[in-house]
Amino acid sequence: MTRLAASPLRPSAARHRLSASDFKLDSIDLYITSRCNRRCSYCFLPDAYFDRTQHMTPATVAAIVGWASGAANEITVLGGEPALHPQFAAIVRDTAATIRVRTVTNGSRRFRAALPAVHAALSRVAVSLDAPSAGLVDRLRGRGAFADAVATVEELRAAGVPFDLNCTVLADTLDAVPDMLAYAEASGAGRLNMHWFSPVGRGALHAAGQSVPAAQWRRRVLDVVAAYRPARQSFTVDCQVAFDFPVPGADRGTCAVRDRTNLQFLPGGAVFSCGMLLEDEALAAYHWQDGALFRRAGDTELARTAPPCQGCPLRPADGGHDPICIYNRLAVV
Repeated sequence: MTRLAASPLRPSAARHRLSASDFKLDSIDLYITSRCNRRCSYCFLPDAYFDRTQHMTPATVAAIVGWASGAANEITVLGGEPALHPQFAAIVRDTAATIRVRTVTNGSRRFRAALPAVHAALSRVAVSLDAPSAGLVDRLRGRGAFADAVATVEELRAAGVPFDLNCTVLADTLDAVPDMLAYAEASGAGRLNMHWFSPVGRGALHAAGQSVPAAQWRRRVLDVVAAYRPARQSFTVDCQVAFDFPVPGADRGTCAVRDRTNLQFLPGGAVFSCGMLLEDEALAAYHWQDGALFRRAGDTELARTAPPCQGCPLRPADGGHDPICIYNRLAVV
């Protein structure tokens, strides 16, 4: 993907305010802080994002929630590590008074410390865990990462908070995919959410060679997931298709940017449709400013995905297989 030089976020000259009804939203993502207790080499966010140490103010969160109310059904709170926001608990509780709140955590101690104050307000929690192996996870995410995730899962289960596991499949974790499926189901998770590793953000600089080639993704991930039969009715495997494979039962052909089905709000005001572009704020299609959402002019994600583009124009083909939107999924129930 071509990276643009940093530029100021400029709304379009017309300054046309967009309402939530202009989109087809089920949920929206709020990146409330760029602080993180980890520096995962394969993170899709860039070093510059973490270096800025930005927090979204509670007033901004409330304004976005008010804007989205009636259109979106859920708010997902992310970071960095969202629990490192100084007002994390208050944000979760206040937001839950209006709309369902989900959060994504790496299982930090700060999250576990906040859990008694927020567990009743959370509709779901997604815990990031890429393999059922302490040695492998700690090597990828840092010392103690596996223990943190497992301890958080245990506390969520004890508190009765529904939880999922988020798993990024890399070359180093490919052999662990079958074990990860079994581990996630045994953990009591409601869903295992599996991602193909896209080399963007920190991943482009620090995890060279970790992307799973298309042919291997089809054979060692998609085919394995499609053949998996959960023993527990309340467990689902949700896997990114990644490439234009004709996988039976998979969603294909959608684009979050063109279809306006997703919005991700960053602390500095940039608003994206595509979660794989957050490394370059110059590509943001929208901007949140003064309590309103505006479309931005220029070479943004909207311009780059305008018809008649096919597949995903932001990632290269691999072995004759075209990449497709990260929100095209294969679900096994």
